[in-house]
Amino acid sequence: MTRSAPRSNSRALLTAALLLTAALLLAARAAGAADPATISIPVVTPMSGATSVIGQDSVKALEIAMRHIAEDGGVLGRKLELKMVDTQGKPDVMRRELERLARLENAPLVLGCEVSAATAAGAQFAEQFKVPFLNSAAVAADILQRGYGWYFSDQITGDDEARAVTSFVEYLASQNAGKPLKLGFLFEDSPRGAGTIEASRKLLKDKGIAPVVEVSYNRAERNLLPQVKKVEQAGADVVVWAGYTEDVVAGLKAMQQISFTPYVVGIGGGPGDPRIPTLVDPAFIEKLRLSTIDYFNPDLPRARRFVEAYQKQFGTLPSSYASLCYRGAYTVYAALKAALATKGGSLDRESLRGALRALKIPGEATITPFASIEFDAQGRNVGARSLVAQWQDGGTRKVTVWPKDVAARAPLPAQR
Repeated sequence: MTRSAPRSNSRALLTAALLLTAALLLAARAAGAADPATISIPVVTPMSGATSVIGQDSVKALEIAMRHIAEDGGVLGRKLELKMVDTQGKPDVMRRELERLARLENAPLVLGCEVSAATAAGAQFAEQFKVPFLNSAAVAADILQRGYGWYFSDQITGDDEARAVTSFVEYLASQNAGKPLKLGFLFEDSPRGAGTIEASRKLLKDKGIAPVVEVSYNRAERNLLPQVKKVEQAGADVVVWAGYTEDVVAGLKAMQQISFTPYVVGIGGGPGDPRIPTLVDPAFIEKLRLSTIDYFNPDLPRARRFVEAYQKQFGTLPSSYASLCYRGAYTVYAALKAALATKGGSLDRESLRGALRALKIPGEATITPFASIEFDAQGRNVGARSLVAQWQDGGTRKVTVWPKDVAARAPLPAQR
């Protein structure tokens, strides 16, 4: 009996120690847990790999977006946190990350600032896991034709770009002193490049304009001299070119190497990247009348707040790549506020999907030439619209030249 008391005391001390350890662990977890007043939304984007410029520009733009959203009062008083997730621009990495975000992190919504191939994979998995996936970068129109119920795109599509290509090429044809245009297509072979060219081909054919040559390449190629020579040998005097920054720079240098100077109508952020005049001779850029079918240009009055903040912080004008993720952050912001303002104020996936479906942001509240941001049953932004910007002032400044209602200047004429 005299030994039972110490055993009893030992058990009590052990129990107390275990309870204290558990309490400390719970406290540590609570201390490291997310602030309930913060809304955390993941952003999938390529921060490494061949298309990393998109992710790198997106990181900068989102830093400004979060600051501006905080200045605007946050999400009904709550802080918005946008967490970057590197997909490397690869579909397999996108699938893995979407599964992790949906299953392990229980993300209420995912924002995509990603190329078309990886976005298509993300849209498929978002549908499987029933998580709203807002695309603000990819322009591939075919994703919107798959009947997905959880995919939304506030970006233009290849169809929007094709309409802008057609109207601008028609304008150039009208200025060609009665001579028929010799049109060439040059494009990277991903769904984004090939899809937009295919849509442009169909619309231009309806206008009686057919290409004399079509040349594709893989976007990883950095020597485009053989492809550029094929376009030159076909005699193209207007080249419609869909590409990313790295391959466009390689192609421009190849054109300069052989003194090939067609009127170049680019598609997407590559030909309009603000770094182009630092990477290629600006005088040669103007010789080409280098233009770009785009969804943003820094000279748009409605973009002034973003452009001034970006230029002040980073010492350069924002690229179209930067603009798309900034715009996407504000679309997410509007959807979160709409969901919280409904009865019950839930931020579950179903509520956010409903908020996106009901969304209508006026064009004046965006940094784009869009008429609005609002989604149809397929998740397409029916208010999206493209513009044409052109490198002028000695190839150093990108100016909006088309359509006429948003143009700051007229397009440069073709060289005679």
